[in-house]
Amino acid sequence: MAVAEGRAPTGRTPAQAAADRLTRQVCAGYLALQAVAGVVLWILIAASDTVRSGFEVVDGTPEVTDAFFWADMVVVATSALAGWGLWSGRRWAPVVVGMALGGVLYPTALLVPYVNWTDGQAAPALGVMVVVSALTAWVTLLVVRLGRP
Repeated sequence: MAVAEGRAPTGRTPAQAAADRLTRQVCAGYLALQAVAGVVLWILIAASDTVRSGFEVVDGTPEVTDAFFWADMVVVATSALAGWGLWSGRRWAPVVVGMALGGVLYPTALLVPYVNWTDGQAAPALGVMVVVSALTAWVTLLVVRLGRP
């Protein structure tokens, strides 16, 4: 089958293909930043009582907040893998982007009613998670719209 003149093999114009490539790179960069931020956040939680107090889910019970550590490290890993997959054009990357989204949505969904029921306890954690969830959902939508590389 012949490729139409001025069109990439996918039926996209060279300008559209370049825009798709740029979008993938921006999404990959965001996911890489999300992975790094997750590690930095936990370092700050471990190193600073002030930061920890803002993220404590149950006052006086640090074990509850600490229970999120390994789940967050899975989000760090999936975000890093998704970013690398998008950057390098891997066909499986959109699936891993979806996994990263699921990983950030679950604590957000847990924190929304909890903050309401406790008159604002863990509100800083919810504030961070709402922003991260919204950005990761937006990135996921962009990746889904782009389709597979």
